[in-house]
Amino acid sequence: MSREVDRLAQPVQKKKMRLVVASCSRTGTLGLHEALEMLGYTPYHMIDVMYKGRKPHMKIFCEGIKAHHDRFSGIKRYETQDLQKWLSDYDCVLEIPSYIGPRCLEAYAADPDVKFIVTERSPIKWAKSMNNTVGAAIMLAAKFPMNILRRFDSELSAFWHLADVMYWAYSDSTNPGDPNNEEILCRNYVDYIQTVKNTLPKDRLLVVKLEEGLGWEQICPFLELPIPEQKYPRGNDPETFQKIVEDWLQPRVKAALLNLGGIVTATAGIAGYLGWRYLRYVK
Repeated sequence: MSREVDRLAQPVQKKKMRLVVASCSRTGTLGLHEALEMLGYTPYHMIDVMYKGRKPHMKIFCEGIKAHHDRFSGIKRYETQDLQKWLSDYDCVLEIPSYIGPRCLEAYAADPDVKFIVTERSPIKWAKSMNNTVGAAIMLAAKFPMNILRRFDSELSAFWHLADVMYWAYSDSTNPGDPNNEEILCRNYVDYIQTVKNTLPKDRLLVVKLEEGLGWEQICPFLELPIPEQKYPRGNDPETFQKIVEDWLQPRVKAALLNLGGIVTATAGIAGYLGWRYLRYVK
């Protein structure tokens, strides 16, 4: 089966991966993304899927998640070379591996020059944060009018489909408020964190517990870099998450409304023409 990632052109040049943040979403990764940019890295995060990769990368990311979590999908799971092709312009990746599985990290783990960071938090706090952000977003997308508008702009449709798949990957296809939803989220989160801790080379792995603090003091010594004078970037609280999503959605919703209006206008015009022809016929 031909995959979305296989359709990408082979990059002329590839940046060498230097750092993999194998953390889950909602564990300080957006603030860390900004911090790594300040330190000279070129990081790739869900925010870059939205604003840089856009629909092609949304489709690739979605495919990678399905390949890992759905054994009946018929899609070959992503490996390191797939990630290298996809992220050839970046030397650092955040969050993405937590959705597409540890297989994509095997060659990076074998490379002594690649370092790894995992940020973690209380499982129940993580589950509640997922439900207050990604979970709330997919519930919004399932309701009127977004459940209609998402069908009238291809990028909007790709975004909401990706959000669904990302959330369901950890919730076993349950939604916020469903029986055992938080229990399932917690269990899958704990399983993933334990897997990466057992898989990644311990001498090149930094594990940071958010409750104990995440800042320059934790990451710079590990990366062998001086601590910047600037303040460490603020994390991604639910209000920030909502603002990011709203800012991205606004032009896409406008495009969907225009497309929907065009279809309605065209349909009305065709109906009027047919009605006129019918009236002429029956006279």
